[in-house]
Amino acid sequence: GNGTDAFYVLHVWGSGYEKGYAQGQIMKEQLTYISSIIIPYLESQILSFFPNLSPAVADLIAEYGVYPMLLLTYEWTEPYMKQEFIDEMEGLAAGSGVSINDIRAYNMFPELTKAACTIVGANGPSTPNKFLNQLRALDIGPDIPIKDAAQVTVYHSSDSSSTSFMTVGWSGMIGALTGFSASGIGIGEKVWTNPDAAVDESVSGEPWMFVLRNVLQYTSEMRAALESIHDANRTCSLHIGVGSASENTFNGLEISAKTYKVFNTSQMIWPGHPYLPGVFYWDYWPQPSTDSCLGDLLHQSYGNITAEILALQIAPLSETGEFHCVTFDYENKLAFIANSRKTNVTEGSDYAYMRQFTRVDMGKLFAEQSP
Repeated sequence: GNGTDAFYVLHVWGSGYEKGYAQGQIMKEQLTYISSIIIPYLESQILSFFPNLSPAVADLIAEYGVYPMLLLTYEWTEPYMKQEFIDEMEGLAAGSGVSINDIRAYNMFPELTKAACTIVGANGPSTPNKFLNQLRALDIGPDIPIKDAAQVTVYHSSDSSSTSFMTVGWSGMIGALTGFSASGIGIGEKVWTNPDAAVDESVSGEPWMFVLRNVLQYTSEMRAALESIHDANRTCSLHIGVGSASENTFNGLEISAKTYKVFNTSQMIWPGHPYLPGVFYWDYWPQPSTDSCLGDLLHQSYGNITAEILALQIAPLSETGEFHCVTFDYENKLAFIANSRKTNVTEGSDYAYMRQFTRVDMGKLFAEQSP
């Protein structure tokens, strides 16, 4: 990116520990900053997160506080984590000098702060070239201070059992909430306002950002991606959008610890959410949403929907993508990425969807050679 909208791009190779250690050394300043501000920020904002928490988790936070609750979350979920993820967090701590508990707590906070967000997948007659394009807009307000460490992390595969992939996030965040793989799998999420969350979620299981990372790292086609999510020990209530370049397909999922449902475009029809062949979409609001804005905008651009149109027209006009706004062009392996305004920047909108988008050639990122 350019000027005040620049973000970091980090390439990592090697084992889980080696990837973490390298990032810890290179991004030491950013990780030290994050560890100093993230817990005070969460403590000041926790009441705004309570609507998305299960009653049991909300009660525990009220009793013990945010930081102990995050460490408890790590303790409850560690048995379900891949060893390489545990090793990567230990490498981050060793490389940066930040305490391992701070690294663990930081990587657990997304379990408590699932965001509103928007998901769109468009292909076939809705696009000029029939190929898949995706919008993943993260709506959690523009002010979480980790915005100053916005980062694309490119994980390069070292063996045939996995594939290279990139995540759009922040320094030291090893899971995936927005990402794309060299195999052409793309993924994003939004909160599912599950009326049965009190009995349908679990504090024990694999953190949802690690579940999504597994899809990027270890699958290369839609069936395997869906099976990976189905077979995971899930925790939170989420909507997920996942696409596959090789099959030119896109699916939405509604998941929790006990729920697993897969949807396509013909299954998502209700007032304010018109059927558009080749377009799957969940807007900013709790689903089923009767707000017509996103549907109207997609209808207006129907036949000409591209990743660029999604980024520069549809997201800003529907006012979605407060914290980051990302679109993927599956045919050409391009991403358009915008982040919310940094703390020391005084000009322009706070919201990512109104700031500069940077065009990223993901094919070139994946082709980068180890130094």
